[in-house]
Amino acid sequence: GGCLRTPSRALTRHALARASLLRARRLERRHPPPAPVPASGLARRTLPAAETHRRHVSSPSSLGARDAMADGNDRNWNALLKWSLAQTDDGNTANVRDGDGAAAPRVISEADRAWFLQAMQNGMVDEIKRMKAIAAAIGPNADKVLPSQEDIDARLELMHELNDRVCSVDNGGDLHTIGGLVPVVSNLSSPHAPLRAAAAEIVGTTVQNHQKAQLAAVECGAVAPLLRLVLGEGGDAEPSAGDARNGRDGSETVGFESEDSGRKAKRLAECRVKALLGLSSVTRGCPRAVAEFFKLGGAKSVARCVEETTLVDTTDGDALSLRHLTLKAKTKALHLARHLCVMSDKTMSIVIDADFVSRAASALAEAVPSFGALGTSWSDAFRRTEKQTMSVDAILGSQLREASLRLLLDIARCVDFAKEPKALDQLRGQRVVDAINVVGRWYATFDADEKSTFQDEMTVCADLAKMFG
Repeated sequence: GGCLRTPSRALTRHALARASLLRARRLERRHPPPAPVPASGLARRTLPAAETHRRHVSSPSSLGARDAMADGNDRNWNALLKWSLAQTDDGNTANVRDGDGAAAPRVISEADRAWFLQAMQNGMVDEIKRMKAIAAAIGPNADKVLPSQEDIDARLELMHELNDRVCSVDNGGDLHTIGGLVPVVSNLSSPHAPLRAAAAEIVGTTVQNHQKAQLAAVECGAVAPLLRLVLGEGGDAEPSAGDARNGRDGSETVGFESEDSGRKAKRLAECRVKALLGLSSVTRGCPRAVAEFFKLGGAKSVARCVEETTLVDTTDGDALSLRHLTLKAKTKALHLARHLCVMSDKTMSIVIDADFVSRAASALAEAVPSFGALGTSWSDAFRRTEKQTMSVDAILGSQLREASLRLLLDIARCVDFAKEPKALDQLRGQRVVDAINVVGRWYATFDADEKSTFQDEMTVCADLAKMFG
């Protein structure tokens, strides 16, 4: 009575046949047979992966979801997958069962088909079409004063959206091919500072590590207005309509001419930071952009950014933001100089002539907390606070010190002193020696945790000190 019975062969064959039938039905529902070949005899061409990735969806038609997606972008399949997974039981939302207990295929009505196509259309965005629309909207009157604050805010919102879209490598490469760089570069000359800053950021994001986009930016004349922003040129004009002085939130907007010096300097500093980002992206690995940059006196213009003072009132919000932006601008300027100096002997000579060595040394000393320029005293209480949560000042100061040290080290390693004897005098000058001594004494006060936090810049400083013997 306790023995297991062996099923009969007939029963086993019946169970296997039933299981195979159910499996075949499921596969048929998931993988329908291919559509018949058109009467012309021309089958649909299989696209290479790269071309498929660049094709975009047109408006769905009565041909159905499958034909609408066939010409689509690969990214649109993700939307289809998400929609499909939201359904239940292999698409059988009604949970209808056939006689064998398996899920029966759902009959899709015309209303359901129309709903599905509309849902797919709403869930997907034609990236190229959208970027074209934004470019067309921000192009008119780019160098003119806009009539109202609402117009300024609306254009700024569109430019932020465009920058988000060109973060994708493919979209960044497509922007210049559809002529979208031209209106962006035009906005670099806008009388409104936020629009200039947004345009500079779009340029930097678009051309980063993209040679064709870099060349397109140079052809559009992007280098000259970017350098003007680095020099702090331009204003922040009020809307042209006399009664349009309120923003979307109802707050009063004050233009450039009526602002205090702190607000004015802050907005220009924002433009400068974004312009340095744009210049770094345009010139990196692009000899034509580098030649244009040096032709327009870019080295001396960027060097002036490193001289900007960060000694401001820490109790004033605008002044504090200005100091943070100034620290960012110094760091970006030093990284740009570092990239340029190692390209060739000629570019190294230009960087040396622009006196980046002495300026980097001053920035290094200024960024040491015990030196006082960052407004901090390296007290035990301050150090305990920094260990818990590093302040923005501490983070930006560390980035500035490391950028200064790396530039000095790259110049010391790569310069041909026989061709550039001035470089040897600068590196052995009192400003450089004093800066290294100041930061070295500061490092000597570190405990184990602080040494771990600032290990990278300490290593660069040690390598630089070794070169001085």
